[in-house]
Amino acid sequence: MTFDQGVLLESQRLLLRPFEEGDAADVLAASHDPEILRWMAWAPAQTAETALAWCLTDSHVDPIHGINFAIVGGDRFAGTVGLSRTDWTDGRVEVGYWIAPWARRKGYAVEATRAAAAYAFQKGLHRVELLAAVGNRASQAVAAKAGFTRECVLREATLTPAGRVDAVLFSLLESELT
Repeated sequence: MTFDQGVLLESQRLLLRPFEEGDAADVLAASHDPEILRWMAWAPAQTAETALAWCLTDSHVDPIHGINFAIVGGDRFAGTVGLSRTDWTDGRVEVGYWIAPWARRKGYAVEATRAAAAYAFQKGLHRVELLAAVGNRASQAVAAKAGFTRECVLREATLTPAGRVDAVLFSLLESELT
């Protein structure tokens, strides 16, 4: 199985769509935010060129193992949500996200995460997993608000700019998405 290239997802307030060239400036701007620099391993090395490459090519490359969506809230790029590490045989996939500083505290991460999980379930997957660094309380709160269940702590399971850190594993089953 594969994810559908070019798919658009709509939630109550958001559009989840493939990345476009016009998103590159916002991706670059968000990469300078202190919270994104703290938790996202790619952020310190982000340049105008790498942001553009992400938007035009890198975010679109692997429909078998993952899919990435630009989150649009109102008329502006708000962040990203993606599905990765897909195991079609076991029916598992991992969801990840980040929200630009100008779009935070609006519930966009929760809404986008639930929309991406619903899409994964529509594609026949059974379990959506989410890893949040132990120190990333905001990301853990998103997981809980999105209906995910906290399962355990995985040692050194997430890479941040500071190095490998422990991560809380959350999951959502298809039967739990209401």
